[in-house]
Amino acid sequence: MQSGPGPLRFGVLMQSLREGDVIVVTLGPGAEILASLLEAAAAHNIKGGCLMGLGSTSEVEISFFDPAKKEYLPRTFREPMEIGSMVGNFSRIEGEPHVHIHITVSGPELLAFTGHLARGVVGTACEIYIRTIPRTIERFRDPEAGFNPLKLA
Repeated sequence: MQSGPGPLRFGVLMQSLREGDVIVVTLGPGAEILASLLEAAAAHNIKGGCLMGLGSTSEVEISFFDPAKKEYLPRTFREPMEIGSMVGNFSRIEGEPHVHIHITVSGPELLAFTGHLARGVVGTACEIYIRTIPRTIERFRDPEAGFNPLKLA
């Protein structure tokens, strides 16, 4: 991971810069969004917070959570897509960093698809702002629910 100011150079997949409780992350072509954000969470010791971002993908898998089936129904797009919106949060599961993101993407026909981000590979670039909090936000595994809810104490 590169840290500090300056343009994202060819071959550098991620840069991050922290100013107080805000972290700015830039991702270059080929970077895996979730893995990069988990790397940033570890590097900056993110215990809890929220994120917003935009950019583009070359491949993205999003899913819809079916509450009746208690499972995620995935859909993969293997084409250039614009990220119109990306929102999410940081927490911990069993002490390990966790990131939960919902994303809206569209192709050249400008039809939007939205859902839970399961996997995303950056196309041209991706820019993410993270607002952190000092307190740890925990999640717990809940097989009956089919997802991992927040546990606020």
